[in-house]
Amino acid sequence: MSKNPNQVKNINILKIPNREALNEVEDKYRKNQKDFMPWANNTSFQEMAEIVFPDKNGEWTTPLLYIISKHRTTIGIKELLQMAYDFLFRESESTPLDILSITANMEGNKIALKCLVRAYNSDFNFLKFFDITGDNIVEDVEQVEVVSTGTLVVPEGVKNFSYSDNEINLHNEKIEQQQRIFDNCTEEKPFLNSITSYEPLEMYDPANDLDMIYDLETNDRKLKTVAPYEEFTKVFREIMTYVNGVEYYNYINVINGDVPKENFMMFLTSYIKKTYVEGNLLSDEDVPALLEKLDRSLFRLYVVQDLIDDPNVTDIKITSPTSIRARVKGKAYISNVTFIDEADYKRFINVICIRNRISQNVPQQTFTDNRDENYILRFSLLAEYVTSEPWPYLHIRKIDRNKPLDKELIEAGMFDEKLRDYLLDCGKHSRGVVFAGPPGSGKTVCLNWFLEKAYEQSAEILCIQENDELFAYRNGVMFQHVVNYAKDDKQPVSLEELGKLALVAGANVFIIGEAKGAEICSAITLSNSGCRTAITIHSPSSTETIDKMADLAMRGYAKDINQAKKMLRSFQTIVYLENFKIKEISEITGYNEERGEMEYRYIYRRDA
Repeated sequence: MSKNPNQVKNINILKIPNREALNEVEDKYRKNQKDFMPWANNTSFQEMAEIVFPDKNGEWTTPLLYIISKHRTTIGIKELLQMAYDFLFRESESTPLDILSITANMEGNKIALKCLVRAYNSDFNFLKFFDITGDNIVEDVEQVEVVSTGTLVVPEGVKNFSYSDNEINLHNEKIEQQQRIFDNCTEEKPFLNSITSYEPLEMYDPANDLDMIYDLETNDRKLKTVAPYEEFTKVFREIMTYVNGVEYYNYINVINGDVPKENFMMFLTSYIKKTYVEGNLLSDEDVPALLEKLDRSLFRLYVVQDLIDDPNVTDIKITSPTSIRARVKGKAYISNVTFIDEADYKRFINVICIRNRISQNVPQQTFTDNRDENYILRFSLLAEYVTSEPWPYLHIRKIDRNKPLDKELIEAGMFDEKLRDYLLDCGKHSRGVVFAGPPGSGKTVCLNWFLEKAYEQSAEILCIQENDELFAYRNGVMFQHVVNYAKDDKQPVSLEELGKLALVAGANVFIIGEAKGAEICSAITLSNSGCRTAITIHSPSSTETIDKMADLAMRGYAKDINQAKKMLRSFQTIVYLENFKIKEISEITGYNEERGEMEYRYIYRRDA
């Protein structure tokens, strides 16, 4: 799964030397396209080349050029056509040039501009048009699509809110006095009975009482259309309602693979032109943009897709048709994109389940979807019959396919060079490394880097996980995942069972994507036998990590909590993360029998 170094050109120039070649080009590229040039509509390329604009040097003496160039959708089709005509007209004043045809249509995530011209000398250079549009002529494959990010809308009352130094000092004094009373409270004189008013430990922050909005509608508005944004969106919503109702059965047949997607989109195109274009509710120039938006909505991940494409967003949580939250840098913000209504949201959930062959008759389940080009998506679905609302809940975790390594993680502030070098040494010499922290803290990202860089190439690595979140660029790593719903006569396999299978796998490095139960006992057994181990685990604090691991070991063969803690001495290094930053690192040095507690050496603590 290494990065693709290939590049893509956004321009292709076809040289057309004769009539036969011209007819082939027209058959291949001109179908169902409206020409920007009035004289070219309903006129064949051959007529234009031989009758409307005959070759000044004699029939087929000067070859024609058919130029196909790709441009950003934010320019807008109508504006791009006008820009192309103005550019070619200016060029024709200095370089003899016949302009025969200009068309444009949507192709994937780009506008494809197609120009048929006859250039009478070699000075004509269409590449200069890219200087006008601002598009790249050549792009890396991973960077073909311009990535837009949302904007955090902070209310003025929050943005400009602050406390004076005097107010902060007064608050700290009150907290100190209150703490002294708290430390000396007794049964006869309880804490709250001893004070007249309670001082909250943290000063009031208005941001805690307001929903700050992560704005993605501004990205949607960048699409240039003839119709005003509100009218264009109204038409889009009406068509989505139509698909959710009248055409839902046919749409589901497409999702199931029983009907070709192209047939369904051709039907929608016909419906749009008949209902909206002929009804003067939509301009013909807006149809390609509308079809692209419908394709994105019906066959990708709809309103959620912009959040998935946004590199700042790590998690998306949907709890109602109008409540979609985005987690950015560890904090969740309400998004201002919503579903049309309850039926629209349920259609979205139903399509996800059909695509991934997931039943909605199970209370809660997780699964991964590998269809997105840039991210592996882990879905956690809570079924409708379990929630207190008449719809399900959905949580989406994004795992970047191009996982960040040393440079990117240092730039992101997860660790610096000193911490990196220490952790890489742990991979070689520590019997067990635990990456702990709350959800969304960066544990999986850090372990994904660790398994790639911390072990020598000769290491035999086995990784077990519930979902396919960990992956490797390096060769030879073995990955196994949980199978909850096996097909045919195959047996389901739990994480604990995968752990038991690992005991005889012959690996010298064992990794658990996220320890949740008795499978941790397999890691303990392997670690105590000399196999290096690494795991992630949810933990609310660094000091509670070992207690959480001991609770999991109790689900296996540990008889009591003290035995469980003793067994965990093999996990030598505890790395605790919060908000995509390593906050603490400690090493286990032993187990104190009298106190029943681990003893630690404190390696690192982040100041801020």
